[in-house]
Amino acid sequence: MTDVPSTEVARAAYEQREVFVSNGRGDTRPITWGIAVEAPVEIALNGTPWTVMLATPADLADLAVGLALTERVLRDARAVTDVVVSEFLHDVSVNIVVPESALDTTAVRSRSLLGSTACGLCGLESLAQLHARGTTAITERRYTDVGDAAILRAFTELPAHQPINAATRSVHAAAWCGVNGDIELVREDVGRHNALDKLMGARARGAALAKPGFVVMSSRCSYELVYKAAVAHTLLLATVSAPTTMALEWSTALQLPLACRVGGEFDGRVVRFPAEETDGG
Repeated sequence: MTDVPSTEVARAAYEQREVFVSNGRGDTRPITWGIAVEAPVEIALNGTPWTVMLATPADLADLAVGLALTERVLRDARAVTDVVVSEFLHDVSVNIVVPESALDTTAVRSRSLLGSTACGLCGLESLAQLHARGTTAITERRYTDVGDAAILRAFTELPAHQPINAATRSVHAAAWCGVNGDIELVREDVGRHNALDKLMGARARGAALAKPGFVVMSSRCSYELVYKAAVAHTLLLATVSAPTTMALEWSTALQLPLACRVGGEFDGRVVRFPAEETDGG
């Protein structure tokens, strides 16, 4: 597969701007600050426009393949023969070249043209489409225990793998980790689900979806992250903050355990949310 963005696109993840920093006593000084770019990116399937995502314009081939995979449009990432990223008059487009037999045409039609960086429900036309997504993971998952030490290690190492966030302080990261907590791959984006799509796309393009591991993210845990993480052999999804009720429902349905690291009385600890339903007693 080829990923051939122009030089402008490749370096467009953030822009340098002058801002002013105050010391709280009325004294200010100018500094240079990176401002994360949020841009519309058109994704096409075999030359036919499919969706437009607002995203950070970096790792766009990963984003396109990952989104098609996690939205269940692409049945098998191995069927993709090419991914072409192009720019014309500041408009960015990504075209996935894949046999029509590898696409779910029903899923293609169910998503409308615009998806934002903020909400995983954007692009769905009705609640029926949400429930029609199904609650079965698309791959078998081999469960092994991911220890607390591994989760904390991944969280500790994550900032060092976030170069865009280091410059901007405004983007999310999704990291693929080995069972021992070693970070193997990271993708960043202004949208949390975009970051995860990029991560899954990168793993798919590297034929690594079948390798067990777990995902650590710098964001809150929402339902679409659980849904998207289930496309790989994800043993656990760990996020900085706790999941919502909807995320827990999808966690149970997809049998994907969740964890988070929070401050306060739980500072330095891992809070786990089992995928099995309990009686609350």
